This record gives sequence, C-alpha cells and structure tokens, in this order.
Amino acid sequence: MKSISNIISQALKQSQPSAEDVEKLTEIAIETKSLVSRYISPKVVDVVFGGSFAKGTWIKDEVDIDIFIKIDNSVNDREFGQLGEQVGLQSLKGYNPYLRYSDHPYVEAVINGIRVNVVPCYDVLKGKWKSAADRSPFHTEYIKNNLDDEQRNQVRLLKKFLKSVGIYGADIATGGFSGYVAEIMILKYGTFESVLHAMSNIGVENNVISIDKPDEHSVKDFESQLIIIDPIDHKRNLGTAISAESVGKLVLAARSFLAKPSFDFFIKKEKKFSGNYEGLYPNLIIIEFSYKRRSPDVIWGQLKRSLNAISKQLELANFKVIRSICVTDQQETAVLVFLLDSVTLSAYTEKIGPKIFMRKETANFILKNQKKSLITWVDSEMRVSTLIQRETTNAKHFLKLLLTKKIESTGITKGLKGDIQRLFRIYSGDDQKINGLAKEAIRDLITSDQRIL
Repeated sequence: MKSISNIISQALKQSQPSAEDVEKLTEIAIETKSLVSRYISPKVVDVVFGGSFAKGTWIKDEVDIDIFIKIDNSVNDREFGQLGEQVGLQSLKGYNPYLRYSDHPYVEAVINGIRVNVVPCYDVLKGKWKSAADRSPFHTEYIKNNLDDEQRNQVRLLKKFLKSVGIYGADIATGGFSGYVAEIMILKYGTFESVLHAMSNIGVENNVISIDKPDEHSVKDFESQLIIIDPIDHKRNLGTAISAESVGKLVLAARSFLAKPSFDFFIKKEKKFSGNYEGLYPNLIIIEFSYKRRSPDVIWGQLKRSLNAISKQLELANFKVIRSICVTDQQETAVLVFLLDSVTLSAYTEKIGPKIFMRKETANFILKNQKKSLITWVDSEMRVSTLIQRETTNAKHFLKLLLTKKIESTGITKGLKGDIQRLFRIYSGDDQKINGLAKEAIRDLITSDQRIL
C-alpha cells in the first residue's frame, strides 16, 4: 500500500496547473476583463477578478474565470440586475453569452474553452452588504492575503478530494463544500491531511470551524451540522449551504482515506450498480414530469422542497420512505424517485390507544374511531386498541390521487404545481424498462460508494 505522502504527491501532480496553463488562462482573463472594463461608468465603478483564478487555487483543467462588476451602491435593486445583464451581454457579445441565475442574473460565455462569468455586485464597505455577491471581492482579497503557495496546493488537493466524493459545490443541487470553504478549512488546519484528521473526529460538540475566536452568541443561533464562520462576516455561517448528507460523506471519506490511502479518492468514479439491486425495483416509485425552463437554483430548490413534501405525505399514509431523490436535466424534465419499504400495504391496520386508566382519553379514542373500527379490544398492556380498514393500500394510486385532486394540500411548491398537473407519469420500478433520467436517479439512489462505506 502506498503511503499517504506518495498518494498526495501523485494527486498534486494531477491538480496543479503548469506554467503554460497559468499563462494561457491569464491571457484569456486579461483580454476578457479589458472587454468588460470598457463599460466602467459612474454607475459601474470597477471591474475585478474573483473566484479560484484570482486566488490561485484553481485545479488543472477545471477552472472558470469570474469577473465582478462593482456597481454604485446608490443604484436600486432592479437597475442593479439590468446593469449586470447589459454589461455582461454587451462585453461578451462576440462569444455567444447567455444568462444564468442565482440571487441575481449574471452572464456566462465560453472563451477558448474556458467558462467566463460576469457577475454584478455592489461597491460597498465591508459589512454593508446589499446583494449576495457583495462579499465575494472581500473573500478574494482575504484568501490572496492569507494563503501561501504551499497552502494553495493543499486547497487543490482538498477540492480534488471533495469532487471525487461528489460533495464539491455549494449550489442547491449539490449541497456541498464551496471553493471558499475549502480555502477556509486549509487556513484553519494547515494541510489537506490535517483537514481530514479534523473531519474524521468531528462530533456534536466540536463542529465549529473558525479562523478567529467565534462569537458564542452567534454560534448558538446556527443550526447546521457543520458550522463554518465566514472570517469577513462573523454573523454568517458558511455551513448553512452544506447538507447533512455531504458532511456525513466527508467524515466517512476522511476516515476511509486515512485508514486505507488510495489514489481512487482523487478520481471521480462513475457509480455502478452493485449487489442485488434488481430486487429493489418493485419498491421504487417514480414520478416523471416536464416543467417550464427556469434557473438551475430555482428548479433544484423547488424539486427538493417538493420531494420532502411528498415523502411526508407518503409517511402520513403509512408508506415508509427509505430513501428519496430528485434529478433534473436542468432543461425541461424532472424525476422524483422514492424507495419504499413496500409499495402496497395490508388492508387493515391496528391503532393503539391510551391505557384504560386515562378515562377521558380512552373515551375520545373510542369515539373518534368507532365509525371505521372493525374490532375494538383491550390489549395485554391495558390499552384500548382497534382494527380499522385503510383508505389506501397502493402507493401509486395514493400518489396519483395526491397529485390530481389533493395537490393543493400536499406541500408541493407553488411553482411546480402547474407543471405537474399539466402532465406527469407515475410508475414503479418493475412496470417498465427504466431509461434516461429515471435510470440516472435510480442509480444514485440504490448504489453505494464502496470507497467510503
């Protein structure tokens, strides 16, 4: 077995850009920035680089160029968005630019194979934030001033590791660790290996990562599984965007790598079906539908909230949801998949009531269930129990009713209700051959990453 140091050295060779890579990227960045800088005006006061390119933490062959246009803070929110679109689209018009959306629209284009983002932010003093992007230039300066060259390489290793495990990116779809979080973790712990040691030992009581001494009152208000204090804004928890699942995966991956180091942890591996997965197909329920195109963050947010809402409705109807997942092609199609303990339920179910000593509660229980009750008795624990007939015993039938006649009370987000009602399909894993997006979703749902489990 290779030592950790040998594997890390090998991974760094794969991650660190060459002098030629840096020269090529810098040339594209400077030329692009000059195009955007033509639009400096009283309202657009400055143009600066941001992201991993500006901070020198980008991974070989995996880099975007982020250019921030600083807009005067007297500009209102509506004009702010319009200016961002206008400057981005006009400056990159020679490269087929297109709009992307986060909290505000921004412009993206591909120049000589490199993705370039032109993002608006307000020109504000530290702490006087007006838009979600306003902290980014401060993040860039903080990292540039505090990371040395060796630490930048350690960031590259950590990013590569996170990408391999599938937990890199703070977008809603991933719910993972952002590049900035990776940089903060290296600043805190010093090396990639030290980060893994820290994460492998994380617990309920030591789940706070802070460069400076954290404000105890602020920390008490944070509820995420991993609390990461933003060093330029101590009231902001960077861990909020990281899902509990991603934190758990990092902890297990860190433990596995330290116990059995392997270069596999720096390679993005395609998931493959393992074990007797076909036996799970009858327990899968798939909902597939089309939607009107919208920004990735919006559709992913709607899908995840709706997935949770439908799972809750299934649980309330006594269908046990083991796992669930949503996927989208980010164009027009979405799929929700539920792995159930059973797609069908028995025709009858027992309801256990209070002990007979609780006179009022016992009377209420009997009265409430008497119309549906088939048998009522006192059990061996002196509780009143009753057997009632279920209203629904088939999960597919239940979901069809839910998505048609009862959709208003499901908790599905308002933005998706119209899309689902227009046309949807519900089927189980053994109804038909699974293809396309549904197959991708099922693969993610019923496969395990053997490296960490």
